[in-house]
Amino acid sequence: MPAFQPTADQFRAFRDDPYDGPIAQVNLLKFRVKAEYQPDDPEHGNDEPGRDAYQRYADAFGVAAADVGGTCLLMGKAERYFIGNGDWDAVMVMHFPKRQAFIAALNHKDYQSMARHREAGLLCQELITTRVERAEGITG
Repeated sequence: MPAFQPTADQFRAFRDDPYDGPIAQVNLLKFRVKAEYQPDDPEHGNDEPGRDAYQRYADAFGVAAADVGGTCLLMGKAERYFIGNGDWDAVMVMHFPKRQAFIAALNHKDYQSMARHREAGLLCQELITTRVERAEGITG
């Protein structure tokens, strides 16, 4: 079921998992048709797609991720379903050298200022964390 944030139980399970190797995250993203910024945000009232607002977040989060060794492996627009069906607009795959690096990116000093773009542009998502078994060109 698509959501906007992890539940407390989901976050604790992720945080407390003893696995300390590399992880990749597969984000399935659904954007708002129109970005919904808060009244005190400078972008409030702009007539822009949610995708544009979310891209601001993705760009800033990419910098925060890089500060802790993470990287965006892929950001792509959903083209079509070849197997199955769904209603996602985009897929983003992130790589982190270990789970604590992802948590550190969420605690980045600029996270709160960048998160407003995520909130304005994103309707919902699913985020699957994986233990990397094979990734060409990626070392753990």
